[in-house]
Amino acid sequence: MPNPATKQITTVLSTRQVRLSASQVAAVFDAAVYNDSDRFASFQLKLLAAGAMSDGRSWYRLTPSVSAKIPVGDCTRFQIEIFDLPSIAQQFSGTIDLTVEVTSRELTNQYDRQALRLIADGLQGKPPTISLLLPVAEADPGDRVAIVAMVANPTSVPLEAVLRLQGLPNAWLTEGTQQVLSLLPGKPQKVTFQCEVPSLLEARSQLYPLQLEATGRFPSVTATGQLIVRPAGSIILACDPLETTIPDRLRRWLNPAQGIAEFAIQFENRSNLEPGVRAAIQEVIPKRRWFWQKRENPLSPESTVDPIIFDPTVLPPGVQFGGLPTELPMGITAIPLQIYRRLPWLGWTRSRQFQVTAQSLNPAIPLQPDTQLLKVYLFPIIPFWLQLLGALLALGLGALTWMLLSDPGHRASVNSVRFNGQGTEVLSGSDDQTIRRWRVHNQTLSTQTRIGDLNKAVRVVRYRPVNNDQIAMGFENGEIQLANLLTGQRSRLTPDKDDRVFDLVFSRDARTLFSAHGSGLVLQWEINRFSSEQNQPQRAYDTQFAIQSMALVGDDDTHLAIGGRFNRLMILEVAAGTKTPGKGAAQSKNAIAAIGETNPANTNPVKNKSAFLEIAYPSGGATDYISSLSAAEQQPNLLAVADTKGQVSLWDMQECLKNQGSCKPTDTWLGQGGNPVRSVALSADGCFLASAGDDGQVRLWALDGRGLRRSSALEGRVLGRTKKPLNAVDVIQTREAVWVTSGDADRQVRLYQVPLTGNRISNQCPVLGGGE
Repeated sequence: MPNPATKQITTVLSTRQVRLSASQVAAVFDAAVYNDSDRFASFQLKLLAAGAMSDGRSWYRLTPSVSAKIPVGDCTRFQIEIFDLPSIAQQFSGTIDLTVEVTSRELTNQYDRQALRLIADGLQGKPPTISLLLPVAEADPGDRVAIVAMVANPTSVPLEAVLRLQGLPNAWLTEGTQQVLSLLPGKPQKVTFQCEVPSLLEARSQLYPLQLEATGRFPSVTATGQLIVRPAGSIILACDPLETTIPDRLRRWLNPAQGIAEFAIQFENRSNLEPGVRAAIQEVIPKRRWFWQKRENPLSPESTVDPIIFDPTVLPPGVQFGGLPTELPMGITAIPLQIYRRLPWLGWTRSRQFQVTAQSLNPAIPLQPDTQLLKVYLFPIIPFWLQLLGALLALGLGALTWMLLSDPGHRASVNSVRFNGQGTEVLSGSDDQTIRRWRVHNQTLSTQTRIGDLNKAVRVVRYRPVNNDQIAMGFENGEIQLANLLTGQRSRLTPDKDDRVFDLVFSRDARTLFSAHGSGLVLQWEINRFSSEQNQPQRAYDTQFAIQSMALVGDDDTHLAIGGRFNRLMILEVAAGTKTPGKGAAQSKNAIAAIGETNPANTNPVKNKSAFLEIAYPSGGATDYISSLSAAEQQPNLLAVADTKGQVSLWDMQECLKNQGSCKPTDTWLGQGGNPVRSVALSADGCFLASAGDDGQVRLWALDGRGLRRSSALEGRVLGRTKKPLNAVDVIQTREAVWVTSGDADRQVRLYQVPLTGNRISNQCPVLGGGE
């Protein structure tokens, strides 16, 4: 390893003094550099001038600029051309002390310096003239601008000048910041520097001072100018998010009582300035509107919403907005916006709208868009599903309370309905083991009284004639009861139980009650006195078929029309009342059978065929029944018959009795479109017939009073329809209208009114309003 004190670089100059005059292009000399080290090395050479300014201007050239690596003991030769003076004080002439310095990258801290004298003779002559053609230029970002200068040589000898443009970033000058010119005497020359203004983000809008300097073997001269980059671009207003909710996450049971909605108001500066902005936040309260009016957009020009006053100093209650910077930097600046709101306890989701309006303080930089609409959705503290559940529970509890405290009606199929004599009340019996009295008021029915605690289904219920202050009830188990509507006292009639009661008929004087049973028995009860004691029937008649319906016919109370299974229709001639058996009489069916027609000691019910008059009604099978019979009170010989085949017929009982059952109906038709007819009822004067059946329709037929349908009402009038079969119907005629009531399998008792016109047909039957 060589000793560090030993010199490892040796430089030998070809001369120690060089001269540069105005007539010379350059002063040239050589320098030989020897490698005295123990390794390969490369060498660099530079000239240093005492008192020279470091302005980056080149005033000499090297050949080569850097030597290659040479071996130990070898030599590298440099040629140095000095073509200008270093940057020293102007108008200098005389001797300049220079230093030749040689260094090596491979030989750290090793160098060699040699002194050199430069004699300058007549180099600082008169400088050229220089000027900018356009001292003040303007440009937009992205423009190309030509900076043009005129240079003239006022001397009589050629000059070499270096023009350097300063004041702009080097990257803007596409062809460089420096040009070398050879100036001929007396001839102006144009010099152009091409400038390309970059994009918005790289070219700030400002005044850029320009300085064009000419240097050479003369005192340096400069020309000044300006390049103004005009403002360009815009500011983008955005909000993130545009919609949010309070609370941001819904809870399962109860939401918090209050919450915060957070927004970021973003200003994206896409300009070459840092302008100031200001913003205002106002709550948008739309005007009230009707449900059919279209919801308005508060930002639309046609909106009728009150205009918002731009006032950045006033914020709505519960709104906090961070401060805006005085100068908006380039890029995105986000300002936090917080909205505090209390949540409602109940209801649905509510929306609140807030309008953010911003303005740019520099008119040259527009702000787009200048308005953003924010929406905040407020959820109730109690979630909507929980409100619905609570409402359903409340409705259920309310309905249960209403059912417990009120009397909505029957809860099972209605089997029997009946008007009272004045048409002011309707009586109904049902499978729900209750009887209800309905008050007729303004074409509606309202529950007046409920008779309960019967403990068995009610098959039939009838008013007792004359005063209508008592009712007879027939039950599913065969029991019959009488009830006093004034006192509530009840009397039980006790036939054989488990023998279902299908119909009850009072005599016109209300002293006799006939009951029809599923076994085929017709029982006759004498009820002159009302007693709570158990009673026995006065007589029993055996028809030998299941009975469905009965009706008293004829001018006295001695004939009873009976209809039932196999479509059998017969007339029973009943006997006058006799003394009622005593308390010791047997309670069984055998005891009842012992009651004869004329002799109470007889052991069998009446089976004498002479007591029964069979009517020639079309026969049927085991599933066919005459389901309903009805006689007109004022025309007791007019009988309406209905069966499960859908037939409705009218009969003249006087003719049938006269001809010993050999008679034909005066009129017959399909009453319910071929569906089984379950019930028919004649008005007292025989002018109207109501029918109901399995088709769910209630029909009213206008009759002529002589057992025929009127020609104008052959199809009948449909008063109502239900989805369930109808079981019972009744009709009553008042001065102004015909009223019809029905009971169905859907637990409903319904009322219908058909007004009368006041006109009458030839036999004094009134005419229905609205056409028959």
